[in-house]
Amino acid sequence: MDERVSIGLFIGNEETCKFQFSADKLSIIKGLFSEGAFSMLKISLKSLQKLANEYEADYSNTYRGASVLKEQYFSYLSKYANNLITYSAPKSIDVDINQNVFNKLFEKFVYTLPASNESVLKPIEQIKKRLSKSIAEHVNFDADIDHTKIPGLIVPAKVWFIGKNEVQVTGEAKDFNGLKPHIIQQQINAHLFLIDKIRDTPMGKNGHFFLIGDEPPKDYIENHKLWRAVNDSAVLDLVPTNEIDRVEDYMREHGVEPLF
Repeated sequence: MDERVSIGLFIGNEETCKFQFSADKLSIIKGLFSEGAFSMLKISLKSLQKLANEYEADYSNTYRGASVLKEQYFSYLSKYANNLITYSAPKSIDVDINQNVFNKLFEKFVYTLPASNESVLKPIEQIKKRLSKSIAEHVNFDADIDHTKIPGLIVPAKVWFIGKNEVQVTGEAKDFNGLKPHIIQQQINAHLFLIDKIRDTPMGKNGHFFLIGDEPPKDYIENHKLWRAVNDSAVLDLVPTNEIDRVEDYMREHGVEPLF
C-alpha cells in the first residue's frame, strides 16, 4: 500500500518564495507515526519553513540559502527523498507569487486554511489565539501580579501567561516589526524587572521565561538591535512564531500548572 498525504506547499521564483504546511492536517495524521518518527517529520517541515521564511524576508538579497531553494533542489528531493516525507517534482506555473494565489493553491492541493480573518492576523496575534487554547490548562493568562504573589514588586505588573511546575514559567509576546523601538524597549525592561523579582523567589530561581517574537528585517536597525539583545540573553528563551510548539511541548513535558 503506497498512500500519500499532501501536507505542505512550496512556490518560488528568483526573487521570493512561500512555504506552508498544515498543522491541522499534521495533527490528524499524528497517530500514524511513532513519537520519534513524528518528531523527525516536524523537524523536517520546520527546517524548510525556516529556510523559506529567511529567503522571503531577505530584503537586501544577501540570503545565504537563496541558491538552495531552486528547482534543481526540489527535483533532487523528488527523486531521492523517499522516507517520511516525499516531494513532488517541481512544476512551472505562470502566476504572481502573492498570498492570495498561495492560499488558493494551498486549499486546492493541501488543506483548508483557517477562517478568512485568520490570514489577516499578524503572526503574534495568530500565536496568541492558538496558545490561548492549546496551553489554557497549564497557565493563567493576562495575569495581574502584585507583591502578594511575587514579593518585592513595588507596583502591580501584568504578564501574558504564568504557570508553575518545579519552577515558575512565564511568557510574553512582542512584535519586533510593528512597534516603535522605544516602546519595545520599555516593555521588555518592565518584563525583565518582573522576572528579576520572580527569580528572587525559591520557585523562580531557575524559572523558564519565554519571549515570543520574530526577527525583524536588518534594515530596521533599532528594532533588530533589540531583537538581537533578547536573542543573546541568557534569561529569556526567545521563540519565533513558527516554532511555537516548543512552548506547547514544554508545558506538557514539564507538567506546568496555573500559578493560582
